[in-house]
Order: sequence, then C-alpha cells, then structure tokens
Amino acid sequence: MNGKVLRFDRKEIIKNKLTDAVGKILAEKGFRDLEIKRVANEAEVDKNLIYKYFGGLPELVAEYSETVDFWPDVEELMGSEPEKVFNMDPEEQLASFFKEFIRALRKRPLTQEILAWEMIERNEFSDRMEDRRIRTALEYFEKLDKLPYDQDLTAIVLLMAGAVNFLIVKSRINRTIGGVDLVSNEGWKRIDQGIDLLFKGIFD
Repeated sequence: MNGKVLRFDRKEIIKNKLTDAVGKILAEKGFRDLEIKRVANEAEVDKNLIYKYFGGLPELVAEYSETVDFWPDVEELMGSEPEKVFNMDPEEQLASFFKEFIRALRKRPLTQEILAWEMIERNEFSDRMEDRRIRTALEYFEKLDKLPYDQDLTAIVLLMAGAVNFLIVKSRINRTIGGVDLVSNEGWKRIDQGIDLLFKGIFD
C-alpha cells in the first residue's frame, strides 16, 4: 500500500513541476518558444514524461490553463459572499464580476505576462488557454438568472473584458494611464467606481 502511495505522489509532483514550468516559460518567452525540450529542462524531468502523463505539449498547456495559478475559477470570481451576488440587480452582478476579475488578475503576475504575449502571438497553445477563460465566464453567467438577455450581453462583456485585459497588461510597464495610478489600490478603486457607473448607465 505504501509503495502505491509513493508512486502516486511522485507522479503528481512531476505533473506539478511540468505545469509550473509551462507557466514560467510562457510568461518569460511567450508562445512561440514553448517547446517540449525547454519545458522538460525547466522542470528537470525527462521529456518523455510529458507524453506519458499528458499525451503531448498541447495537452500539458491545456492542463496548465485549468490551474487556479493561471486563471481564477467561478468560486473566486463570485467573491467572499456569493449569496449577495445572486441577490444583486443585473448591473451590480456584471460590475461585481469585472471587479473580482481585476482583483484576481492583479494577484497573478505570471498570468499578466502571458496575456501580454497573447496580444502579439497566437497559436494552438494560446487558443487552448483562451478556451478555458471563455468557459469560466460562461459558467459564471449561467449561475445568474436576472441578466437581461434581450440586450447584447456578449458584446458588452467582450468590450469590458478587453478593457480590463488592456489595463492589467499596461499596468506592468506603465504606473499611470490617463492620470490613474494602476499600481496603487486607490487607483484601482477608481476603476471599480468607473465600472459601477458604466453598468448603471447601460441598464438605466
């Protein structure tokens, strides 16, 4: 019995090392330089283990995209008091989503770097990671029953997500944009307030 536990632990340790290596390389080198050998070297394991445990590099990237280290899950995006979200008005629910989304991305510096690379590089790996993000958003909004689906919510969410991604990526290299400090919590509070005003205006 103990032998089986040890083998299982070793497998999980190796898998974690490989997913961590993918995140680090994507953040530092981008999508075009992601290669089997580079990932194996970073994880300090035999490259054949990538095929053994994941099936190949695309599947390993997909596995990394499913980790909360890369992307917040629905539970995190609901915030610390999800029951309050269900009782909010539609504009408050949407505003809450994007404010929690910002908080989640600010805690993930590697994700910020990966998003920056994604703006200039596209391939199978970036597509697989985007799939995860889309699914998470869909899962979130499927839990809400007050949203006015007579409006083009897809376009609204797309515009807001693009704006948030842009600000998050720019904040890596620009402390301020338009006079708003994107390094301080105070600056991001101003963004939160702007989000509230935008959604209030949309649904008035």
